[in-house]
Amino acid sequence: MTSQNSRNIAAGAAWSLAFAYLAAEIVTAYAWKTTYSFQHRTISDLGVTDCTPELCSPLHPLMNATFVTLGVLTIFGAVLFSVAIPHGYRRRLIVSLAVLTGLSTAATGLVPSNYGIVPHMLAVLPGFIARHILLILVAIWMWQQHRLVAILAALCALSGLSGIILLVATPVHIGISERIVLYPLPVFMAFTGTAIMTATLVKVRSQRRALRHRDAD
Repeated sequence: MTSQNSRNIAAGAAWSLAFAYLAAEIVTAYAWKTTYSFQHRTISDLGVTDCTPELCSPLHPLMNATFVTLGVLTIFGAVLFSVAIPHGYRRRLIVSLAVLTGLSTAATGLVPSNYGIVPHMLAVLPGFIARHILLILVAIWMWQQHRLVAILAALCALSGLSGIILLVATPVHIGISERIVLYPLPVFMAFTGTAIMTATLVKVRSQRRALRHRDAD
C-alpha cells in the first residue's frame, strides 16, 4: 500500500465519523429533562453544563466531547487530504480555514454557552464563517480534479449560506436555521470521507489481487 493510499484511508475514516456527530446530537436531545425543540432550541443548548427548570442537558459531556472530537477530525482529515490540492497558496489557505473551523468547533465544546455568551460566541463565530469560505474554495479549486467533490462542496456551501439568510429573517426558528448553516460541512466531510476511503480500499484490493495473479503466473 502506498503512502498516499494510507493517507486517503486514514483521512477518509476520520471524516466519515462526522456521521456520529448527528447521532450524538439526537441522543443528547432525547435525554433532556424537558422536551428539546429542534425548531426553537440552538445546538449549543445541548452542551450547557448547568440545569435550570427550562434547560437541562444531562448528556452534555457527550455533546461537548463530540464538538471537540469533530473539530479534531476536521483538522486531521484536512491535513491528510491537502496533498490533493496544488501546492502553494491554495493549499495553505484551505488547510488554514479547515484548521480554524476545527479549532472553533472544538472550542464550542470547551466553552459552553452557560459559561457566558461573549466567550461562547468568540469560540463559535470563527468556524461559523470560515466553513462557508472553505466549501466555496473547495468547490472552485477542485472542479478540474475532482468534479463530484466540487459539486458536493458547492451544494453544501449554498445550503449553509441560505441558512444564514433564514437565521436573520426568521430568528424564531433558530434551531432549524442554525442547523441549515452548520450541518452542511459535517455532511460534506462524511460523504467525501466515506467515498474516498471506499474507493481507495477497492483500489488497494484490486492492486493486491493483480499482484497475486502475477505472482501465480
